Parts: sequence; C-alpha cells; structure tokens
Amino acid sequence: MKKFLSLFISGVMAVLCAVYVSAGNDAVYGDADGNGRVEIADVSAGLNRVLTGEAMPVESNINYMEYMDLNQDGKFDSADVAEILQMVLDSSYIPDGVPATEAATEAATETATEMTTAETATEVTTAECRSWNMSKPEFTALAGPITSNQVINGLSLYATDAKPMNMFAADENVNGVTYTNALNLGGSGNLTYRSVSFEVEGENKIDVVIKSSGTTNRTLNIVNEEGVVLKTLSAATNAVRYSFEVNYTGRIYMYSSASGINIYEIILNGETPETESSTEGTTLSETSTESVTFSGDTSDGVVVNNFSDLKTEIAKKNNKIYVQGTIMCTENVKLSLSNANVEIYGLTNEDGTAATLDFAPFRDSLSKSGSGGTGFTMNGSHYTFRNVIIQNAGDCGIRITGSGAGYSTFENCVFRYNNNSGVSVTNGGSHNTFRFVDSYRNGDLVQKNGADADGFSVKLNAGEENKFYNCRAWENSDDGWDSYDRGTPYIGSVEYIECLAWNNGNPYVFTGEYDYEHGFALDKNLLYVQAVLASNPDFEAQYNAHTVTSWPQVTVRLLGASNTYANIHSKNWAGNPNGFKFGSAETPSSSYRYIKNCIAFDHENTPNQKPAKGFDQNNGYAQYDIENALSFNNGQNYWMDKMSAKSAKGVFYSFNSGQDDAPGDLSLTIPDAAKQAELQQTVYDYRDMIYSYVYNNKIPGEQICNVF
Repeated sequence: MKKFLSLFISGVMAVLCAVYVSAGNDAVYGDADGNGRVEIADVSAGLNRVLTGEAMPVESNINYMEYMDLNQDGKFDSADVAEILQMVLDSSYIPDGVPATEAATEAATETATEMTTAETATEVTTAECRSWNMSKPEFTALAGPITSNQVINGLSLYATDAKPMNMFAADENVNGVTYTNALNLGGSGNLTYRSVSFEVEGENKIDVVIKSSGTTNRTLNIVNEEGVVLKTLSAATNAVRYSFEVNYTGRIYMYSSASGINIYEIILNGETPETESSTEGTTLSETSTESVTFSGDTSDGVVVNNFSDLKTEIAKKNNKIYVQGTIMCTENVKLSLSNANVEIYGLTNEDGTAATLDFAPFRDSLSKSGSGGTGFTMNGSHYTFRNVIIQNAGDCGIRITGSGAGYSTFENCVFRYNNNSGVSVTNGGSHNTFRFVDSYRNGDLVQKNGADADGFSVKLNAGEENKFYNCRAWENSDDGWDSYDRGTPYIGSVEYIECLAWNNGNPYVFTGEYDYEHGFALDKNLLYVQAVLASNPDFEAQYNAHTVTSWPQVTVRLLGASNTYANIHSKNWAGNPNGFKFGSAETPSSSYRYIKNCIAFDHENTPNQKPAKGFDQNNGYAQYDIENALSFNNGQNYWMDKMSAKSAKGVFYSFNSGQDDAPGDLSLTIPDAAKQAELQQTVYDYRDMIYSYVYNNKIPGEQICNVF
C-alpha cells in the first residue's frame, strides 16, 4: 500500500494544484497541524493520517471534511495530500529563511522518506501548475449574476451589465470528482465579455470540465489575444472533462460561440485521461475535439510546401503529410490506394491563416470542362483531410467515386471557388464522414450557367453511410446539398446533423452584386469580379466608396467557354436555389435520410426555379428520421409531403415562406414576431461569424448555431 501511494503521489503532485484560501476563524485550507501555515509538516501529518488512519493531534482543531478535503470529493485521501504538497512546491507557503527551491527539494525528499524506505521517489517536476475549481470558496462567494470584470487567483472573468455571467450551485460528478458550483457563461462571448482568461507561456496542457447549459451541444472556443481560435471543444449535455495542449505565450480566452456553457474547473498543466463524448440521439458516435489550428510537432510525418513533394508523399501508404503554406497545384491528384491510411494535415500559418491547396494553375491550363479538371479524385479508400482549404479546381474540389471508394474523413476543411461541386460523392462512394466542413461559392458559372455546382453532392448512385456533422453549404450556384437519384443502385443513407444551408442558387452572388447590395467586401475570388477588374481597374475603389451606378456587364472566359451578364441574369440561369435536396423522382421509399438540428434560410426564387426551397424532397419518397429544424426566408420552407417520417421529434420552425409549406408528416411551428426576430438575428450573427473566418482565410471549425 505504501509503495503504491508513493508512486501515485509522486506522479500527481506536480499536476494537482490548490489555491491558498483563508477559511476564517484562524483556520487555513491545507493546514493539517493548525499552525496557520501550509508547510512540509502538513504534508507529513496528512500522509500519516492516510497511511495509518490515526487521528490528528487534538490541538490541531481541524475539521477535515471542511478544511482538508481540498478537491471536495467527500473524503480526505492521498489526492488531498498531493494538493498540500503542491502548495509547498509552488511556494504558496515555505518555512521562514528557507529559499523556495530549497524548500521544494526538502519537501520532495522528506515526503518520499515518509511514504516508503523501500523506494526512491520519482523525480518531481516543478512546472507551473494552476487550477480554478468553481466549487472553491473564492468562486462560490460570487454566487449570482456577475456584471463586471473580476480577477480570482489569476483567472480573469469578463462580464458587463448587458452581457452578464452567473455563478450558481451545481451537482456534477466527473471522473470521480464532485463539483458543487459552476460558472455559466450566459451566451456567446468574445475577448471583452462572457469569457474567462489567463496567462500561459509556451507549451501547456490544459484540462477543462464543461457542460452545455441547454439541451444541445455547444462550442467552447479557446482563443489567443489576436482572436485566433486555437481549439474548439464540444460542450455536451453531460459534463465532460477534456485534456488538450496549446503552444502559445500570452493570454488565452475561453468563451462560447453561441449560448450558455457551464465551466466547473480549469487546470493549467493538468494531467487527466482523455474523455470522449457523444451527441445523444445522433448516429455519429463521437464528438471531435480536434484543433482547428496546428503548428506543433511534425516529427510523426513529413512536411511538404510544394506540389512535387505533395504528389510524391501522397502516393505512399501509411503516411502523414503536413501541408505548409499555399501549394499551387498544376494537375489532378489521384487518391487511388486501397486502405491507404494517408492523412493530409494543414499547418496553420503564423498569422492564423490556413494551409491551402490551390488548383488555379491547373484550372487555367485546361481548354475544356469536365471531370478531368477535378482537384482530388478518390477511387481509393481510408484517407483523412484536416485543416486545409481546397480551392479553384476546374471541376469539383474532390470527387469520391467508384466501388470501394471512400471510407474517409474530412475535418476542419473548406472547399471554395471550385468550378463544380465543392465535394462530390458518386458511383458507389461510401462511408465518408465530414465534420466542420464549409463548402461555399462553388459555381459552374461558365460551363453550365450554374446548373451543377452544389456545396455537397451525394448523388448518382452514391453508396451507404455518408455523414455530415456541423457542415455548412452556402452561396453555391446550385443546391447546398444534393442527393439526386437516377437509376439503380439508389443512393444509400445520408445523415445531416447540426448542418446549415443558405443563399444557394443565387446568380447575384456570382456577379458580385449580392455582396454590394448587402454591404459586404468585394470578393475578388469570383470569376466575374476578376473580369470586371481586368476591364476597369478603378472598379474596386468605386465599389468600396459605394458609388457604382450600374453594374458592369462583361464576358467571363474560362475552360474553353464563356458567359455573359445578360445570360446569367436571364431565365437561362440553371442554378437551383435549394438548401437540402433529399432525392429525386426516382428515389424510392427504401432510401433513408437522418436529419437533426438543421437550418435552411435565404433561398430566393429565380426565373427558372420557383419556389426555391429550404428542405426539399424533390419528388422523392425517401424515409427519414428528423429532430428539430428551422427554415425561413425561402421561396418555400418545407416540401416534404411525399417523404415518410419514421420519427419526428422536437420543433420545426417555419416563417416567411414565400409559398405555403407542404410539410407532410411534420407539424410546423410558426413562432410569434418576437421569436422570429430572435431566431433570425441568432442565425445571421452566426452567418456573419462564419464569413469573418473564411474571408480572412481561416477555418471556422466546429461552430454550433444554438436555436433549438
């Protein structure tokens, strides 16, 4: 028993922390012998009690459950002794006249001797260790609303009258630790309100115990002083303890991306087992805590910064490839290995921007359109893409096609400005998982006048189990998501969880007029805008001054084809302004879709497409399970009367629908005016937050829009 405790305590004493707090009536937390100081004698006294069970001296007058149960788990044990020792090591208290380093050495030596004479104590690390447990008295003293900035033991709490936080009594047990108090962030925050902050230096491991204060998962952002997101964590509806690492010197902040999150404890340089969490009721088995940014150790792979090396490394099995900077790609990249186990991982640039794979040189070399202009063609399996932007391909950004193709994962990625769908899964492609992926402003403007370019295309004989979690498809020339069936085998199951689609199929997006009319910055990545700037170099200045009197009418040329302003704005515009398209007239009732917490908005009618739809069966008959949906400001919010709901749970909001809905098995809720305004504002704030990331070449990652 003594040997076990020796090893246990020596392993945890450098990472479990305690903060000195006066308990009143001359008692001090951690002061085992009651002399008003926390010192080496208290470590020995506490350890003796744990090892022998003997009572403490009467003169100590210490109530153990009140003053010695430092981690508040209802008992005094070796973990509490370790916290007392750490207080001594941290120089919270040291004997008079003894230097801090000498005291720490003496404490480690003396305690090791007390624990056992048969073992030599393991080396004690003196790395800085700080913890903030909201159940400790210094935090419980703040019970109730917090409406001004506070600093508690080095932890800064930011709040205002308009954006308060709240400290409240709680009852949670996480990994054997009981918490009786929590800080509720109260809503979405930033660097100045509804956030907590502390200083770090260099590489640090951080533990945090969090929980969504609502009925859906919410996202906690860990952000540096420049506003760059270093990490995102999913706050589930049950309290979960996460461990993660950051490499940064300065102040970091924690705040919710939207809606309240409870924080129970934060430990800097903590060591706890990694804990996976799941989203209850969904068919995705785990919630990712993968960082959106990465610039750390690359020794487990190879770093590439040019296209030649990328091609060489991507052709090898069992390879981890770190992409550095922007790589200009001059040809199609084939992912043809079966069971490849290849990971393409983007390194974050110093300014927080993402690694980018840009296929513009390849696109511009082509004299005709077609699938040969695709950026990545995957007919192999078991590939992973993380933290990269893929853009400007002459066809799809990636095309997953063929029997056995897929079984791949895409996390924290952006597909944009490709000349067909951002992502295409077809002809047997199956078992692909997309998490925190944005696919936007993909458009076949020149070759097909907007007809085919979806954000995510899972159609034309795609295989089973293609899953989307917290993905966003917006402002593509055709649909947000398309699952168009044509002939057998029919499309397999598709899942959409926490996904959003908005403003797809809008020709004004691709001429630049939409941005101008809505006060957004000029998007110089759009082909039409590039043609305007080539013909009128002063146009950008006029745009920024908002003095454009009539929109320039130019001809766009690419891929051996051309298109004109008049044609884009005519009834010939072929883009379908739909959010989620679940099938086609050939989709049978044996097909299946799973939908949870999805949102579709701002799909406007065009001369060729009336009504534009938020949730669209497209004459298909697929069965589906659904839980919560929001659809507003579409030509028609729901067209679902031919599909069969196996289950329908939660709320299905609909308002500002241009045409009466056909909800089928769904019972729609039309909220009152105040609720409509609240929902719309929450969604638009979320949309603008996504814009702020991607237009600054950063990856949003997991961002939940909490409206349900």
